[in-house]
Amino acid sequence: MNPAKKSLGQHFLHDGTVLRRIVNAAKVNEDDHILEIGPGKGHLTKKLLLQGCSVTAIELDHDLISGPLKDIALNPKLEIVEGDARTVDLKNFIANTTQFKLVANLPYNAGTHILRSILLSDLPPQLSVVMLQKEVARNITAPPGKSNILSSFFQAYYHTNFHFNVQPKSFSPQPKVMSGVISLERKKNPLLPKYLHPDYFSFLTCGFAAPRKQLHNSLSQGLKIGILEVKDVSSQLGLNSELRPAALSVEEWVALFKTFKARKYVHKVG
Repeated sequence: MNPAKKSLGQHFLHDGTVLRRIVNAAKVNEDDHILEIGPGKGHLTKKLLLQGCSVTAIELDHDLISGPLKDIALNPKLEIVEGDARTVDLKNFIANTTQFKLVANLPYNAGTHILRSILLSDLPPQLSVVMLQKEVARNITAPPGKSNILSSFFQAYYHTNFHFNVQPKSFSPQPKVMSGVISLERKKNPLLPKYLHPDYFSFLTCGFAAPRKQLHNSLSQGLKIGILEVKDVSSQLGLNSELRPAALSVEEWVALFKTFKARKYVHKVG
């Protein structure tokens, strides 16, 4: 009944040990309001509700809502919302004054898009504990020296941490790749104002346009400007433009973004 839909990237997590570790990583207690994306057949939802917390679960698949999720829908602490997490307005379901946590096994085909939509929304979670494809999870939590678009983006706004790997056998159907569970805790003092995040993401896309090349080559290619200009800006910031893009810290990427935006170059991208 209710087989996984490949088009929605569905892999239902059923491993009890993994489910408990996710709940523990989120430090869920009865006072929490949890936002769950893609509850699937409700395995994680049930573990969350056992902690006594309130859960708002957003599910795109109507067949799951009318099928396996129907069994737990009567729980007064659970609200199931049918919709796409990438476009749903959270303010319709979570009060502006509510501190909430995001806890979810995100679909592989839309995980980063969903994270960007929710974490940089007008109503972001204080803490997120999510499962993603391992490669994506490692990219988001990458340390300086292994920077990439995702780490440089999310770490401007959130403290990130990689918790543990999850084997394919923990899912039904089994995915072809490993998964990873990470947490993202909102910074009290983010490196950039939230309204700049679309420009910053576009800038990073340009900055990593040629990740195997030196920084001045990659940025000049991405921004479509001269190499000498990139070298000049890098020199002003005390950066070595002969390094590869991955060598820069998130603070250095933010400094580059601010300088190039001030020079009116960022508007050329995206």
